[in-house]
Amino acid sequence: MGRRTNRRFALKIEVEQMFFGQYDHSLDEKGRLTIPARYRDLLEGGAYITLGFDNNLMVMRSIEFDQLYHNLEALSLTNTKARKLSRMLFGSAAMLEIDKAGRILIPQFLRDAIHLDSQVKVVGIGHYFELWSPDLWNEENKLIEDGVTRAEMFEDLNLTFKNG
Repeated sequence: MGRRTNRRFALKIEVEQMFFGQYDHSLDEKGRLTIPARYRDLLEGGAYITLGFDNNLMVMRSIEFDQLYHNLEALSLTNTKARKLSRMLFGSAAMLEIDKAGRILIPQFLRDAIHLDSQVKVVGIGHYFELWSPDLWNEENKLIEDGVTRAEMFEDLNLTFKNG
């Protein structure tokens, strides 16, 4: 009984440390974004922003960014994909600071890269969250709104409730 309770408690802690949900926010005239209140506590240890894979931006805690760095660093320097991925992730990354009002400054070059203007869609993805221009998010979201399309898109993934 004690081991099972510990597993539930550990899972609860892990879930509480996740980014999830969707939020609509605005950028101010300086390119600052107010981070959803629930996310601010999760970013207390520091955070980074970088290009995402789908014409979006990814914001992750320092610990996940560091883990990503070590995973890529372990790959061979002669691996072309690894070099390109490193350029994309680290060459476009910026360290974030959250001001007293709970805002982060999104660098202009990253705003330009994903056509981010005044409105921002914030989407939690578990260990990180994404920032989208609303138009690009609407296009992406259409792909997953239709149940049949969604089922076909994810049918080859092993989505099960079994452990191990």
